[in-house]
Amino acid sequence: MTTLPELLDLNLNGYSINDFIVFVNIIADKTAAHPALKEYPEYFTSPEKLREKAALLGQLRDAAANGDREKKAEKVAAWEETKLAVIMNGKHITMLSLHRNDPSILLNTGFNLKQKQSGKPTSASSTDLLAETPGLALKYVQSASGPLAGAFTVVITRAKNKATTELQMSDNPSDESSWKSQGIYAKSRIEYKGQQSEKRLYFKARYHQEGGVSPWSQAVNILVL
Repeated sequence: MTTLPELLDLNLNGYSINDFIVFVNIIADKTAAHPALKEYPEYFTSPEKLREKAALLGQLRDAAANGDREKKAEKVAAWEETKLAVIMNGKHITMLSLHRNDPSILLNTGFNLKQKQSGKPTSASSTDLLAETPGLALKYVQSASGPLAGAFTVVITRAKNKATTELQMSDNPSDESSWKSQGIYAKSRIEYKGQQSEKRLYFKARYHQEGGVSPWSQAVNILVL
């Protein structure tokens, strides 16, 4: 029997609640910016609704922190409901890509691409990314007259080709709440422009693999010119 190909990784069981909330907001941002996702069927959850679900989940997480069983039950129910909404969106993106015969629709959605399994894994494909951390380097963007003001590039050294990497940025690394997600990337270079001059920015990264995440890398920093 023919089944729908699994082109996107829709396994959401490995996320902590905090990571899942970040992930849902990333999906919302990517959906809002995606050129093929301007109109939705009625079963598709819009970016605004996804953000609302993420915000509610955060509220219920905090409310359940004191051990209130009723709030814990509400949190679990909201978490499962949001998982289903995200998975249905992923299925729709998969169907749209197949219907239009356009694999590019699967890119820049916030979802990881489903990795094809090989019968004979090589040393590269057998790398356990959850035991590794990405390497990060920050480089100024150069022009003919020298470095461009407010511009730099984050270069990710990956332990495995096509590994997906989550990037976070902070201007106050000692404050955990200051770290803001920059997205989940399959590419190794992310360019920033128009940043505030004379401001020091910090970056860290971690791998995503099959619903799990690796430890965070050591933070690196750059003084914006």
